[in-house]
Amino acid sequence: MRQTHVRESYRRILAIAGFVVVLATTACGTPAAGAVQASPTPGPVTADSIGATFANSLMDNGHFKLHGTFIKNRAYFPVTGDGVLQMRPQQALQMNLSIQTYSSQGILKIQEIAIGTRLYIRAGTGKWGQKRESASATTPSTYVGEEIMSGVAVWHALSKSGSSQYDIWIRESDGYPVQMVYASTSGKITMNFNSYNKSAKIVLPK
Repeated sequence: MRQTHVRESYRRILAIAGFVVVLATTACGTPAAGAVQASPTPGPVTADSIGATFANSLMDNGHFKLHGTFIKNRAYFPVTGDGVLQMRPQQALQMNLSIQTYSSQGILKIQEIAIGTRLYIRAGTGKWGQKRESASATTPSTYVGEEIMSGVAVWHALSKSGSSQYDIWIRESDGYPVQMVYASTSGKITMNFNSYNKSAKIVLPK
């Protein structure tokens, strides 16, 4: 499995987190330091109202576990990892991936930090590379319905772009994301959030 393909797949994971950022910023603008606790959405629930609930939440950052599969030439490569999605004081994303390559590379480890429009990536313990991130995330467009996840009431919204589909589940009580799923012909990635407002501030790599 070539590292170039891994990085392409990695950008698709980044777009998942971008999906959440867009969910907030298109609804109510960039979340501010004075955000107030989300309250139940009055009236019919829509993709836009879910975005407003997330934008008004008190989430500064959220830690998630990640698992899924990349697909290349009909071969399947398992991927696991974790990361942090940061909304304040600056929107940022930090991720750590382990990809089983089934080759002499063994398990390929990739780290990524995205702050603003800059994307920093390194494989293993190699040097950090950087580039301007131009991938755009699709906005949530469809409200699927209310669901129960681990005994908690959530709203489910999704969006489609070509062969890709993004799904997100937002907790009704406070607007925090619970799960995100990205699926396409290139694979499927699931991100499960397990803690909030406990992660260190994301900083530029040295």
